Amino acid sequence: MAHALADPIVPTREDAAQAKAVQVALEGSDARGGALNVHVSAAGKETTLDLPPLVTEMLKDILKAVAAGKAVSLVPVEAEITTQQAATILNVSRPYLVGMVEKGLLAARMVGNQRRLPLQDVLAYKADNRAKRREALAELAAHDQALGLE
Repeated sequence: MAHALADPIVPTREDAAQAKAVQVALEGSDARGGALNVHVSAAGKETTLDLPPLVTEMLKDILKAVAAGKAVSLVPVEAEITTQQAATILNVSRPYLVGMVEKGLLAARMVGNQRRLPLQDVLAYKADNRAKRREALAELAAHDQALGLE
C-alpha cells in the first residue's frame, strides 16, 4: 500500500515484531558506522545492495521506532510545514511561533492565508537554540562553582 511521504504510518503488532527481529539482527552485525549489505529477493530476481552509512543509520532509527510501535513518517528536508507543525517541533504555542515569524526569527511564505515554513530552517533554529541553552547552562554552572554553590 502506497503512502504519501510525510503521512505517518502506524505499525501493526506484526510489523513491530518483524521490525524488532530485524533491529536485533542489525545490532549483532558490523553495521555500526559503515555500509550495510542488503540481500533483496523480489519477483524472482536476487541482488545485493550496499547501503551507505547514512541510510544504514536512518534504517536503524526507523526500525527502532517501528519496533516500539510508534508511528513513523519520512519528511524530505526541503519540505515546508505549517505553523502548527513548526510549533510542535519547537515545543512552543502556535501564536508564539507566529510572533517569531513576524519578528523575523523564522522565515515563512504565505500560501493563501496560511504561512509555510521551510522545515530545514525550523530544525536549524531548534539546533541553534539548543546549543545556546547548553552554553548558558554551562556558564551558570561555572558561575555557581566559582561561588562555591555547587
